[in-house]
Amino acid sequence: MKRKHLSGKSIGIVFGTFAPMHVGHVDLITKEKRANDNVLVIVSGSNTQKDRGTRTGLSLNRRFRNVREIFYDDELIVVDKLDEADMPPYPEGWVPWVNRVKDLITKNTDGPEKITFYVGESEYVIELNRYYPQAQVELIECSVINISATEIRDNPIENWRFITKPFRRHFTRKVLVVGSASGGKTTLVKDLARTYNAPCSLEYAREYQEKYNVRDDELDTNDYIHLLTDQYAQTAEIIDNGQHSWLIFADTNSTVTKVYIDYYLKENISQEEFDLLDRLYQVTQAREKWDLIFVILPKSNYVDDGSRDMTMADNRTRDWFTKHLLDLLSPFKDKIVILVENCDSDSFFADNYHYAKKTIKERLHIEI
Repeated sequence: MKRKHLSGKSIGIVFGTFAPMHVGHVDLITKEKRANDNVLVIVSGSNTQKDRGTRTGLSLNRRFRNVREIFYDDELIVVDKLDEADMPPYPEGWVPWVNRVKDLITKNTDGPEKITFYVGESEYVIELNRYYPQAQVELIECSVINISATEIRDNPIENWRFITKPFRRHFTRKVLVVGSASGGKTTLVKDLARTYNAPCSLEYAREYQEKYNVRDDELDTNDYIHLLTDQYAQTAEIIDNGQHSWLIFADTNSTVTKVYIDYYLKENISQEEFDLLDRLYQVTQAREKWDLIFVILPKSNYVDDGSRDMTMADNRTRDWFTKHLLDLLSPFKDKIVILVENCDSDSFFADNYHYAKKTIKERLHIEI
């Protein structure tokens, strides 16, 4: 990535922890950009637990990347970070803090004739005037968009419209539905997505197998590499685009794919290839973050859709599949909800749907 550099005669400097950055911040930065030739946005804080953003999962490094992403196409705005982890507490910390700010200005500009700091607290006005007298300091007025980062952290759903897109990834609630084949995963995911007006990531393997006209029992190592990586990428894309309203559903993940790998390939490929797939699975699973995982038990009839291997249709194999799946998901046991275990076969799909809605309300506090 080409690093941007500011060369204007007048530079505005805007500070913030931005945990998260909301549209009020963007409005303020935009106004200061129009009042100057350029703006340097400084994301401050640390990656330690002393930082309020880091304590909520938004580390300094993550905030910096997200803020830089917001302004990636604006040549008049540069974003940098100020790591305060090694600084003493105030008031002793003011001198090293101001010196670090000076270093960032030197790094990102060509020595502007006029520097204006825009700060939100009167204490910063006093200290910057004391330690950086050659610059102007202005106490900024509140944005017309009256919202705070604290309000967003406390209630992201109610304030979703104010959260900038890159930060929406952090607050998105992610619901996964897993189980053996012919359990109704896809139907349940589609129904829930429609009910909650939310996007969904469907099982990538189905699309892949239709595209290449390959059956379950014909998939090889190369196929499973695609299934692991592309399923993750598909779901991540839905989360990352920020167009949704705080909730997404996913049909199948890397763990389901891993069960199929263990069933079909463990005894049929070299140990080296199997270890490769296992490492890829471990890396992929570690990147997945779920707020709720619904496990559907194999209570429905196994349907031959033309691509499925019917050797998996017997109850013993389906029960093994479910047990192995739950074993692999054990690190996330606090997120797992097994859908209706004792129900009549005639009401199986309806009961799962109603129980899923009830659980989403109880666990995620989301109502229709």
